[in-house]
Amino acid sequence: MSAGAKKPVEPAKKSLRTPQQARSEESRANILDAARKAFAEKGFEAANIRDIAADAGVTHTLIRYHFGSKEELWKEVVTNMFQRLSQELREGMKSTKGASPQDNMRNFMRHYIRYCANNPEHVRIMIMESVQGGNRIDWMIGYIRESHKNQAPFMRHLMKEGDVPEVWLVSLFYSISAICQMPFVLAESIKGVYGVNILSEEAIEAHTDTVLALLLRDKPKSRKHWPALPDWAKGKA
Repeated sequence: MSAGAKKPVEPAKKSLRTPQQARSEESRANILDAARKAFAEKGFEAANIRDIAADAGVTHTLIRYHFGSKEELWKEVVTNMFQRLSQELREGMKSTKGASPQDNMRNFMRHYIRYCANNPEHVRIMIMESVQGGNRIDWMIGYIRESHKNQAPFMRHLMKEGDVPEVWLVSLFYSISAICQMPFVLAESIKGVYGVNILSEEAIEAHTDTVLALLLRDKPKSRKHWPALPDWAKGKA
């Protein structure tokens, strides 16, 4: 090529994924979704590979091909849950670079509550395995411990500055987890008692207001949009 000549424009690289690979990845994602629901609703022992396959629209042999045993499928489901949580929190926290610790906490709580609302199976599986005990909760604890280890310095700083109550760290972590998660786990109970869909946008925002008011003494922002309560909950006859 002579001096000054323009370099030919290379054609854009095509995706390396073949249609077969794309279908395989889609099948794998469908299996994980179906398995997460099954483990959350029925528990590990009662969950059935054939039922999971039917719900995912695949054969049970394909599940064996992708994951091997039911135990390995369970581990992949748990890994996927924690990876999804971590990714959503990282994405949500990108906008808070340079923010105050208090605003970082607010943003973290908002995204964590949103994740809990969208993924109630996560905590249901944790509760089931914690109640039963054994190898699976021992395996899951590695993810939980790493999360708490990363957040502990930040929480201690907030306690030291008086932004959150200075209490036992264990109670603080698990109290925050419970207050964020449990209303969505108990969605049917809340619907029966109050006639409220806790998974509605208005209820999620109302719950977020409540958590931030209790933890950081924030003034609720969406009060006028809170779902209506029955008369008995308003003090009316």
